[in-house]
Amino acid sequence: MSVKSSWSALEESSEILGDDYAYPAMDKIAAELSLPPDYFTWVAAIWLFGAEPFTIAQYMRIFPYGLSRANEARFSSAIRDGYLTSAGRESYQATERGMIAATRPFRAANDGIAPLRPMPEEALERLVNLLARLSDASFGMPEPPSHFILTHKRELYRRMGMIESLAGFVAHCLELEGHRDDCYIETWRTHRVEGHAWDLLDFLSRGEALTFNDLHDKTSRRGVTREVHAEDVRELVGRGWVEEGSGVYQITSAGKQVRAEVEAETERLFFAPWSSLNESELEELASLASQLRDGLQNPI
Repeated sequence: MSVKSSWSALEESSEILGDDYAYPAMDKIAAELSLPPDYFTWVAAIWLFGAEPFTIAQYMRIFPYGLSRANEARFSSAIRDGYLTSAGRESYQATERGMIAATRPFRAANDGIAPLRPMPEEALERLVNLLARLSDASFGMPEPPSHFILTHKRELYRRMGMIESLAGFVAHCLELEGHRDDCYIETWRTHRVEGHAWDLLDFLSRGEALTFNDLHDKTSRRGVTREVHAEDVRELVGRGWVEEGSGVYQITSAGKQVRAEVEAETERLFFAPWSSLNESELEELASLASQLRDGLQNPI
């Protein structure tokens, strides 16, 4: 099995744990706490920055595809509700109430996966140890890209005590996802394009040809306005990455090439630390990753 196949199996396991167990547990606690519909924005900020002050610019180094003003509005709402406070110089900081509100769903997610036994504990421990080595190796890679997301995710999972068993697997798997995000974001940013514009190109790279209304509707979940998306489309057309015909937009061959080049460079950077494992260890990782995925897909 190739390293890409191993990573795919690891991601599948992470998604099963999230979609089937962790996220439902989070949603239940969020409902009990009567958190507002857009709670994830400020809760994610508290998760990743803890009790430390943070700015919108720092937040958007982790979530770069939305709008600054949309995030500002959500953080202002969280201040009014007592979850955040202003920390000066356009920065924000979690309140005690905010820390409690952010921690409870996270703890519930870990409690939701704790009873699962998808593979023998000894094998799971070995898998976690191999992933920990990959995470450490990712930290050891020279910058750029930076380790901004990876660093904040590691601090979060250690703060939450996610070290062993399935929680440890999730922590190291999501740390590696953070490393991949660091690689991907810094790679597409070399093209000097805004995150919300790149998000449109990324969506069109899936092969759909869409009217502007459909394109906006499918990509507006982060609060990006029609006006901003209209500017993004004009920029993408001007770069030759997107073309319009009869009111329908689709990616061009030049746009596909740019997207493919970014993905290839991301993969190169992301998988470079995997060379820290020898051939035998990579084979063992592949076997354990498949075993975990199969155990989660077919629980006893």
